[in-house]
Amino acid sequence: MRYIFIQLLLFSLFLTGCVRNNEVQINSPKVSAETPEKKESSIKTDIIEKKDEILKDNKEEKTEENKSVEEKKVEPKVIIKEKTKIVVVEKPISSDSKIIVGSNEYVYVPSLKLTYKAKIDTGATTTSIHALDIKEFERDGKKWVKFKLDDTKGGLIEKSLPVERVVNIKRHKEDSQKRYVVKMRINLGKTSEVVEVSLTDRSQFNFPVLIGKNYLNGYVIVDVSKKYLTKPKKTDK
Repeated sequence: MRYIFIQLLLFSLFLTGCVRNNEVQINSPKVSAETPEKKESSIKTDIIEKKDEILKDNKEEKTEENKSVEEKKVEPKVIIKEKTKIVVVEKPISSDSKIIVGSNEYVYVPSLKLTYKAKIDTGATTTSIHALDIKEFERDGKKWVKFKLDDTKGGLIEKSLPVERVVNIKRHKEDSQKRYVVKMRINLGKTSEVVEVSLTDRSQFNFPVLIGKNYLNGYVIVDVSKKYLTKPKKTDK
């Protein structure tokens, strides 16, 4: 009898233990039955997703930052300093505005109110006029020259002008000649130009005035087969 009692007690304790074990299993959190390979794959996926999330956030932050910088950005002013350059361009003159002259023409000098016969010379560089008693002097610290011109009546007219430049003319089998160059206005046909004129003794020539290329260039067409085709306009200045 005692033996039976002990067996019942042990059986009772065994049942109690089983019940408790079941309660523990019911109340305990479920343990994942995933294999180590699946668990590692899951962790990698979580890391990649987290990385993508972080990169996306950083990209959005940079985009916002760039947008903010662009909104605040002010375009700098571009200052272009053009280098000053002087270009001399000879303006083409239509044939309608040019005049045709012969090898010899009359010219008018407004400052003298005199008309002279002139030789038209396309080979001469500078216009020249017959002058005598040419003497240099100084006025207000500058070089001037006084000279005498033919008055076309056998007399002479004295005139003074500032010196533009002095040139040395080399002559064949003779000493070089010093010439003063001044500026004078001369009228030829319908043209009127202020040009450089060299002062020289032209008493050995038939024409007191020689019109050179510095006057003719661009304005005059020369017909060497003709003479005195024009009459100079007479102006006060």
